[in-house]
Amino acid sequence: MKRSEKIIRVGLIFLILLSVYLSYEIWLSSDARTQIGDEENNVVTTTTYREADEVFLPTRLIWIKAKDDIRMGTGETLIDKVHEQALKGKVTNVKERTYSDTEAFIQADDISEGIELNYFGAFQLYEYVKIFGLDMDLAKLAEGKELYFTKIQLDFAEKRIRFLNTKQHQIVEGKLDLDLSGVKDALNETKVSWVKMTGENRAQGLQYDSDEPITLKQYSYIASTQTYGVFRNAFFQKPENVKSSEEGGDTVLYGDSETLRVHEEQQIVEFQGKFTTDEEVEDDIYDQSYHYVNRLESSIGSLRFFDRSKDIITYRTFTEGFPVFGDEYQGEVSFTLEDTGSATPQVTIKSSMNTIQIPIPSEETVQLPATKTVIENLLAAGANQSLLQGMVIGYQRQNVKNADEIVDMIPMWYLKYDGQWYSAAELQTKIAGEGN
Repeated sequence: MKRSEKIIRVGLIFLILLSVYLSYEIWLSSDARTQIGDEENNVVTTTTYREADEVFLPTRLIWIKAKDDIRMGTGETLIDKVHEQALKGKVTNVKERTYSDTEAFIQADDISEGIELNYFGAFQLYEYVKIFGLDMDLAKLAEGKELYFTKIQLDFAEKRIRFLNTKQHQIVEGKLDLDLSGVKDALNETKVSWVKMTGENRAQGLQYDSDEPITLKQYSYIASTQTYGVFRNAFFQKPENVKSSEEGGDTVLYGDSETLRVHEEQQIVEFQGKFTTDEEVEDDIYDQSYHYVNRLESSIGSLRFFDRSKDIITYRTFTEGFPVFGDEYQGEVSFTLEDTGSATPQVTIKSSMNTIQIPIPSEETVQLPATKTVIENLLAAGANQSLLQGMVIGYQRQNVKNADEIVDMIPMWYLKYDGQWYSAAELQTKIAGEGN
């Protein structure tokens, strides 16, 4: 980097840090802290900042141009345009099939030309149809409330749309009455850096693997600490009535049967309460969690649905089309719904006050090994292949030494192993430790 470029970059960082520092001092001054909940005019009622079709947009696109030409794209603009065009048709002759034989399911899953839109966690078919307004009659399938999928497949040759549950070997499919030119135009016109993929050895999660190493940019971001008022306004039913107290160095906000504990040292916020609302909300975890997530201000980041495991649903911040991973719920909103036997379930929400705000230009890159290489290394180390449930590129948030307001975002492979997400390096260490 030239000397002049270094001076400009240092100056830019200084100005941004000064702005963040002044904002931090204003929001976290003693006056702002002591008045929380005491005066109604201190509470700003948030509006809906995130539409459901943005939060629940698929997170990865695979374009099968031909058997030997398969590409992956992750950009939100690309996925949004292609997805919008794909849902303009009407779906008829809807059927559900479950395969007991793995090979038969793989054959039914295979297409020669088309697209696949992936989710990392299981998504409910009923919610999908409702949110995106797909013209698809699910009456014969109990409205799809008991059907889940992780992959949407649009078969160009047969003009069929399929929703696939790879874990249950289940497919819901129907005939799609649609002119495919809109989908193909969106694929060809959108400027995006496609990643070359391969259709070989798709048994692992039935996902396409990268055919060669992937080079991605490394980013740095200005970090920011949100005020807990952001979470108070989003989570409490009546934020104007919330009071505060200090317990063991932590700040606790409370109102009616709801509490929000701010763990000052870890900068974690933990909300607990009973799910009650005057709004019309469905009785599934997707709709109920969205009731809280959609009221979080945009300063938290671009939150999108990431994963679902039993009674826990996770939303993550996405940057450059990839999910963000960090310690202490950084970049994450975790929502747990617990049935307590009463009429209203217990809600627990955990997140971090630390967020990323402003990117700092950088030309540094990181080369990630091909998917096949990562899997082979883990299996050689003793990983149980049946416990590998998914694989994704994510940006890991790393603190910068002697620069608390700046964080590096490093791209790396993440794998879901036995229900938990680990970076490839973390999983390698875990497996090595279990083998000793």
